[in-house]
Amino acid sequence: MLLSPESCTSSPKDELYGVTFQVSTSRADFESKYRELHKLGSGGFGSVFAGERLDDACNVAIKHIPWEKVQNGVEHQLINEVAIMVKVSQGNCPAVVSLLDCYELPEEVILVMERPVPSMDLHDYKEFHGGVLEEEEAKVILRQMVEASIQMHNSNVFHRDLKLKNILVETDHSYPKVRVIDFGCGCLVKEVIKCKKYTPPEWHSSKGYSAEPTTVFHLGVITFTYYNINMSCVECFEMKNWVYIYFLNFSLFCVPECRHFLKSCLAENPDDRPSLEELLRHPCVQVSALIKTAAITSSNKVLHCCHSNIFCVKLWF
Repeated sequence: MLLSPESCTSSPKDELYGVTFQVSTSRADFESKYRELHKLGSGGFGSVFAGERLDDACNVAIKHIPWEKVQNGVEHQLINEVAIMVKVSQGNCPAVVSLLDCYELPEEVILVMERPVPSMDLHDYKEFHGGVLEEEEAKVILRQMVEASIQMHNSNVFHRDLKLKNILVETDHSYPKVRVIDFGCGCLVKEVIKCKKYTPPEWHSSKGYSAEPTTVFHLGVITFTYYNINMSCVECFEMKNWVYIYFLNFSLFCVPECRHFLKSCLAENPDDRPSLEELLRHPCVQVSALIKTAAITSSNKVLHCCHSNIFCVKLWF
């Protein structure tokens, strides 16, 4: 069996990850422990359902992965996802949604994960608030994303696919609370990655990149996306396999520290990007007092586009 203790302990990759986890092979165990509710979504991997744990009514997400979807090298990716989620769950990563159980059945693999309720992904959260987040609220979210990235890297985990859809925002707190999901693209920090999704510029010169500068680059892309959602200010066109995003108005934001944050994170040379710890000290994320006092008010100024210079960032989609 692919995920059984016997196969896992014999795998060099699992020794490298240094994690142990229990895998059940009984559907009866799953059905006695969890109840499925409505479908949350589906994709090439399978389907995800809302559910609850029967003994305490804890909200969970139940991911079904049919074995016919686990082929052509995806076996390794599936082991990666399980092992990495266990690794971050064992570490000090409260911002990461935890893996609760794993079931390897004859026809499918089932992953049971924590499901914060109520919550929505950052893309939907932004749209719910009219497409543009207020400055202080955006800073609260950004700071938590930087902190979550530091937590993951301290656990030797590189998410590799940070984007709006993989950031959950819990909405039952006095401030937006961030949770990170979907480790299907994750890996160890020390591994050299060759993935073409939202790749930084160095991929195109050296065909590889390292974890921290890439995470910083991703945080810059996310920040641009949720700060300036007025796409009339952005001209996108595709040439061959490149997507060029021109910031035609790169005084894009009325707040100078946000412009500096973006230009630092999106620097073409990875050596010119700040570290995650340096980002945590950046004026753009100095909102700890706001989080402690929940002093996010509707009087905060909304960021608007201004007219200035041209700035170009190249992303691969």
